[in-house]
Amino acid sequence: MSEPQDPLRSLFQQAAGAGQSRAAAAPVAEIAARGRRRRRRRVSALVAAACLVVGGGGATAAALLSRAPVPVGPAGPPSPGRPSPERLPSPALTSPSPTDSPTLPPSPEFTIGSSPPGTMAGSSPPEAGRGSATSPP
Repeated sequence: MSEPQDPLRSLFQQAAGAGQSRAAAAPVAEIAARGRRRRRRRVSALVAAACLVVGGGGATAAALLSRAPVPVGPAGPPSPGRPSPERLPSPALTSPSPTDSPTLPPSPEFTIGSSPPGTMAGSSPPEAGRGSATSPP
């Protein structure tokens, strides 16, 4: 079976033949110049983006560092609801449990958070040889 002649198809074939005969490859120098231009554009776009990132980071850092520090008020007494860690009794000074061996209770004149008689609160303990905490000065 033969196909009927399509006038549009024959016109397309004629146009393709004419274009193929006139077509020629571009010179190598022109192709290389296109590649160099494209590479320069790409590098310049990357450099511009890097400058924007560095500049934005520097501006952000300068804005954050130029702020004046927030003043801190004086320390106040601790809140009564929560005891501070230095006021908590140590395990050695707590009341003995029924399973523990009997120990001596702390002396009534020296309690947790107070200093021994004859010393100032917050002072360092006496050195060995200069006296003891239980002997009067």
